[in-house]
Amino acid sequence: MTRCIDSQRKPADGIETEYLISSRTAAQLNAEQMLGADRRYWGIETGLHLRLDVIAGEDRSRVRNRTSALNLAVLRRAVVSVAVHWIKHCRQRRQATMSGFYDSMAANNIKKAFALVTVSKPSWLPPS
Repeated sequence: MTRCIDSQRKPADGIETEYLISSRTAAQLNAEQMLGADRRYWGIETGLHLRLDVIAGEDRSRVRNRTSALNLAVLRRAVVSVAVHWIKHCRQRRQATMSGFYDSMAANNIKKAFALVTVSKPSWLPPS
């Protein structure tokens, strides 16, 4: 796949080639479908991985015990799940980020986070 990435902040400096590998044949997966699959992959990569790595510091973790690392990974993913729910229902759009979630939970002495985890329908969230 060849592409030219251009934005207002950074004009394109040339065409780049990316090689995509698939187990499907060209008859089963045309160029448009392959591009869609590539975008879905990067959507997952930049969605969950970015949140876990940048915000939760998963790649910086020095835990080497398998059980401990697994437990921390489960907790990080649970926090991301709670945060995504909070972000979707956040009344202030400027705070609707992972950093905003952490700041809000810290400012409220974790009371909202505890309520979100222990109550099926927190009163501070609008109905879905």
